Amino acid sequence: MNQTNEKQPCYEEMKPYEKFLARGPEYLTEAELLAIIIRTGTKSVDSLQLAKQVLSLPKGQEMGLLGLQYLSVSDLCRVSGIGQVKAVKIKCLIELSRRLSMADRRSRLQFTRPETVADYYMERMRYLQTEEVILVMTDNKNRLICDRVLSRGTVNCSLMSPREVFLVALEYQAVHILLIHNHPSGDASPSRQDIEITEHLARLCDMMQLPLLDHIIVGDGCYVSFKESGLLK
Repeated sequence: MNQTNEKQPCYEEMKPYEKFLARGPEYLTEAELLAIIIRTGTKSVDSLQLAKQVLSLPKGQEMGLLGLQYLSVSDLCRVSGIGQVKAVKIKCLIELSRRLSMADRRSRLQFTRPETVADYYMERMRYLQTEEVILVMTDNKNRLICDRVLSRGTVNCSLMSPREVFLVALEYQAVHILLIHNHPSGDASPSRQDIEITEHLARLCDMMQLPLLDHIIVGDGCYVSFKESGLLK
């Protein structure tokens, strides 16, 4: 029997791009995947070493891949060899990943089930550093028309005008509305101000014959639905 003397490929010695072609993306480390996006290195370090340095930045080191969410273009450019172009590519990759995740959740979105709404918007809002209020508008069959950011606030306070709620809702001919906002602290418990604003808005919505279906506060991996909690009748 003839024995082949062909040398088996050593995947560990392959560059990330070659390894991708030989084995597929699932066999690459996070640093190798990022190195392909970065593409080129410098005279002193290759793209893989650059990728490892990016993942070792303070926020990345503490939180792994999730830490990249918090890195700005300026943060990334602090790594020698990462210029504005590479930094923008990395940020675009992060945004694409976020949108892919949201697209998957959107297929399961049901406005009669607060957990599906919270799951969908949590991916969008959990990494925000300040409060953001989103108005969600649905039609007479409770299908999503669109959503719009009403306000962006400080670390612990967002400003929302009922007048603006109605102007936007009427512009899009909404039949029902929901409010979503985040707590940057990660704790989704409603504040006294959250409760008072919601009660006031709900009364105005009744007068306008524009039902407020729910107000959902999202935190880090948690949420509070005013409807589920009995805070909204």
